[in-house]
Amino acid sequence: MIETLKAGEVSAIDSKTGKVRVLLKGDDDKTTDWLNVLVPYSESHSDNYTLGLGQTVYCLFFSEMPEQGVVLGCPMRGASSSESEVKRSFSDGGSWSYDKNTLTLNIGKIVINGDLEVSGTTKTGGSINLNTHKHDGVTAGGDMTGGPQ
Repeated sequence: MIETLKAGEVSAIDSKTGKVRVLLKGDDDKTTDWLNVLVPYSESHSDNYTLGLGQTVYCLFFSEMPEQGVVLGCPMRGASSSESEVKRSFSDGGSWSYDKNTLTLNIGKIVINGDLEVSGTTKTGGSINLNTHKHDGVTAGGDMTGGPQ
């Protein structure tokens, strides 16, 4: 079996099926049939790796069935992360990174649909420790404090 590796540009995206069509420039400007995009771990959990129109991708085709190709991936962009950091950046400016036992989220809003359990110190604003924070002038027992100030 002879495999053919070709570079092209994403020309159409079907987000419901996770497939794309690719324009193969220099190959008489042919457009492929709908191709699967290979992603890691698709059996154990669900990840969405959205490609953009015009994005360069590499495809592998099999000579016996040229319409049965797959998109292997796209060229890695340069990153400002360290060698030990895993980072994902998004087109809206949001990102997450994991490096040396620390997960960092740079996003506008977090929505949690379920319970939140924290085992460890919780800080807000960088300096208020919610585990040890106390208010003056509060009577112990059934009295309530005022709202945040």
